[in-house]
Amino acid sequence: MKIRSQSLAGLIAAAALALASPLVMAQGMGQQEQQGQGGMGMQGGQGGNPQMEMQQLQQTLSETQQQAIENNPQLEQQGEELENLVLDKMESAGYEPRRDLETLESAEEQLRDEDLSAEERQEVIQSEDVQQAQMNLQEAQQSVAEDEEILEAQESLREELMSAMRDENADIDDVIERMQTLQQQMQQQQQQQQPQQGGEGG
Repeated sequence: MKIRSQSLAGLIAAAALALASPLVMAQGMGQQEQQGQGGMGMQGGQGGNPQMEMQQLQQTLSETQQQAIENNPQLEQQGEELENLVLDKMESAGYEPRRDLETLESAEEQLRDEDLSAEERQEVIQSEDVQQAQMNLQEAQQSVAEDEEILEAQESLREELMSAMRDENADIDDVIERMQTLQQQMQQQQQQQQPQQGGEGG
């Protein structure tokens, strides 16, 4: 799964499949609603562990999403249509995303071999073919990132998925909002923890 999580999920989630990553979807989701509402009354949980809470929220989100998709098979079909639309558009832009995805998938097959040593895994992941395929896909993704037809299809899928998720879990909007608040807090903490690096080197 290592490679897919970096490239394929990144590629499809960003360019297409809202289904590929609940968090990516959640981030895209609330941004419109969230502005001007800065997580009020959410500051209380500083004693807890935000990362653990985040993991639990992500789990709730992905379980809800899975149920929604199981109970609404048309969502998966819509997701596949969107994926094909994205791949077709990439091909029209002169890329070969299907070939690159095959390269990554065969690398993924190799990585499933439990007898592989850590070095051998690194070799697979860092092989020229795999690196090149990832670069090609990133470029292809950028080439279609602003495509109106894809954006509309993505938005429509996201709305249908959210609607199905609300049927499974009435609190799902709160879960997503809380995730966003936590994410902002964690980012702020990271920024504060980074030491003020002045012009030391050079």
